[in-house]
Amino acid sequence: MPEASFEIPDQKIGLTGATALAIGNAIAATTFIVPAELLATGVGPSMALAALLVVIPTVVLFVFMLQLGGAMPTSGGGYVYNSVLLSPFWGFARPWVSLPAIWFGLPFTAQAFAQYLRFYLPLDVTLGSTIAFTIPTVSTELLVGGLIFAFMIINILGIRATALIQYGLVTIIIVASALFVGVGLFHISPGNFTPVFPGEAVDPFVAAVITLFLGMTGFSLPLQLGEEIENPIRNIPRSIALSTIIGMTLLTGLIVVAIGVVHWTEWAGAEAGIAVVAREFLPWWGVFLIVAAAIVGGLTTVNAVFVNVSRIVMRAARDGVIPNQLAHINERWGSPDAAILAMGIPALVIVPFAPGLLELAFVLSLSFLMDMVFLALGALQLTRRFPERYEKSTYRVPKALLYPLVAIGVVIPVGLWILLGLGEGSGLIIATAVPVWLGIGYAVYRYRVWRYAQRGIDLPERMRHLHEHEAEMASDFDGVATADDD
Repeated sequence: MPEASFEIPDQKIGLTGATALAIGNAIAATTFIVPAELLATGVGPSMALAALLVVIPTVVLFVFMLQLGGAMPTSGGGYVYNSVLLSPFWGFARPWVSLPAIWFGLPFTAQAFAQYLRFYLPLDVTLGSTIAFTIPTVSTELLVGGLIFAFMIINILGIRATALIQYGLVTIIIVASALFVGVGLFHISPGNFTPVFPGEAVDPFVAAVITLFLGMTGFSLPLQLGEEIENPIRNIPRSIALSTIIGMTLLTGLIVVAIGVVHWTEWAGAEAGIAVVAREFLPWWGVFLIVAAAIVGGLTTVNAVFVNVSRIVMRAARDGVIPNQLAHINERWGSPDAAILAMGIPALVIVPFAPGLLELAFVLSLSFLMDMVFLALGALQLTRRFPERYEKSTYRVPKALLYPLVAIGVVIPVGLWILLGLGEGSGLIIATAVPVWLGIGYAVYRYRVWRYAQRGIDLPERMRHLHEHEAEMASDFDGVATADDD
């Protein structure tokens, strides 16, 4: 089957850049915005338990990411693993679900920036003895829209510019989160953790587990950047490992400490909730650092989301499963500019009409739960379809361990999805809407297969194979021990 013609990005980043992008992709809204919103639903101290429980599926997901990233590095891995290891339709389903999820997800991830910036507004500024002015409060919608637009442009400037910005921003997040957790541990009141379940309804706890898991899935970003990472066979798994360990520790610790320091009823539903908690035990400069980290977290997440999904869209467009124009690479900057615009422009249109934060989080979370199932099944299929790559992979998971992990990786997401669907309100609506959207997608997929067949092209067959440069990259196991690592 001949390949469609396409361009390949010519900019690359190293281990540090990939790790910074992954951490920034995971820590922001889930850490600084979602906790207060979840507390407003009545979840209470059980949110701390939810944060600890989320570690279990995160570790399982981590194993799958190491297995696939070390054996089959490629750009748009979420699409490639589905189409090559599972079936062409599930490859199509990845961008079909991801694009609308990100149209709603970008306004959600930008909320951390907007809420925490507004924490200090209006702000009186005095310069010398004669100049004084006030920076007024700015609407959340304007701040969110401005942030999305800014990082849409930055991402068009290429992966190096994106990673360079991410370095310094992620450092601020790590320092501030470590300060909050390290100092806060000495101010915890055990009584704040009881009663664990303040109400009888289980829905808020299930919603907390699903929503907090959203942050943990952000560590998969290096899987989408194969051809833009130096020495991908070595650096994709290593960047996933580093970002997961650092990010999971900080995210879980921050939520547990916040619940333990201030009784949950005192900051439930508060704007900039973590900053409200920080005021109780940190000096003014510590609170300022937390606010800065939350603002920066909004920047890094929006930045990384553009990187993540644009590569999935670009790779799918190369096969023609979605319009080929979305695979366009900017000649000057080497970025998938069409895919980036396809993400950013609809998100900007949605900003004024976006639903509540938890509804936006549910949309993103369900799409990532589906991705976990795909990664689990893909890791299993790797052993069957590409046994040589599985055997040579540096991060090969023994089959005796892989099989039960795959079962866990399927049962947990499906179980959480069902529990959300059994609830009431927005959770039920969104849990039902995604399968309906997939059904519509199947009809669109069959239509595109038919259209290509009229031109003598077997689209599913094209989707089942790696492109030539990907096959070479995925087979280069000899360089693992000697290649340079930036």
